[in-house]
Amino acid sequence: MNSVKSALRVADILEIVSAHPPGLTFSELLETSQLPKSSLHELLTTMTQQRLLTYNHLTKRYSLGSRIWEWASTWAQSLQIVPVAWPYLQTIRNELNETVQLAILDQGNVMYVAKVESSHPLQLASHVGIRLPAYATGIGQAILAALPKTDVTRLYPDKLPTYTSLTTPTLQKLLDKLDVTRIDGYATDWGEYSPDIRCVAVPILGMNNHVMAAVSISVPKDRFSSSHRDRMVQTITHYSRLISHECGATDPEAWRTPQ
Repeated sequence: MNSVKSALRVADILEIVSAHPPGLTFSELLETSQLPKSSLHELLTTMTQQRLLTYNHLTKRYSLGSRIWEWASTWAQSLQIVPVAWPYLQTIRNELNETVQLAILDQGNVMYVAKVESSHPLQLASHVGIRLPAYATGIGQAILAALPKTDVTRLYPDKLPTYTSLTTPTLQKLLDKLDVTRIDGYATDWGEYSPDIRCVAVPILGMNNHVMAAVSISVPKDRFSSSHRDRMVQTITHYSRLISHECGATDPEAWRTPQ
């Protein structure tokens, strides 16, 4: 079975199952999909292993798996935050003429959901829709700093893959850096994923002061200075608070309290 045909069949099965919330038996799927029995069995096995489907051994029915709901939750979250944050991202870019990005957490990664470019040429590894390891990016560390430590430890192994000589190499060093982030009030990335980029980031909180996303400002290292950093931090902190308030947070600084 070639990859294109397999992808189309997976999409068809998901559409069929999604239209039947109680789930479908193998026989019902066989009749509805009109796929060969052996092909359907192979697809269902793979889709179940990948958590695209779940199989109930009592009812013998297949329904949408947890991975689908994770994707749906991530997408819904991005749809909610982007319209609120967008005018502020543009304002930050206009004030500093630097590239501004918005991202949400997706398992141990961050997914970038909005980006406003500066007029300066800047080559970033990130773009809207891409996922990068949260622990190796400033914007990701801003979100992680707003989570309970137990949540962070569940996301990563003790030893972390490195991308540059500056990437945080272990879970314990990451936890230590997140402590510093909470004390400082902002996260930094001095070349942990892309060696020539410098970044500051702050989390965005929503209802019940829970973290929803983070916003970052990125600049090339040859234009970066301590005075530039101070202005970036002041600007992004101010506007992140406004975004958080619009998203329902009562205390945009609540994330700085150790959990």
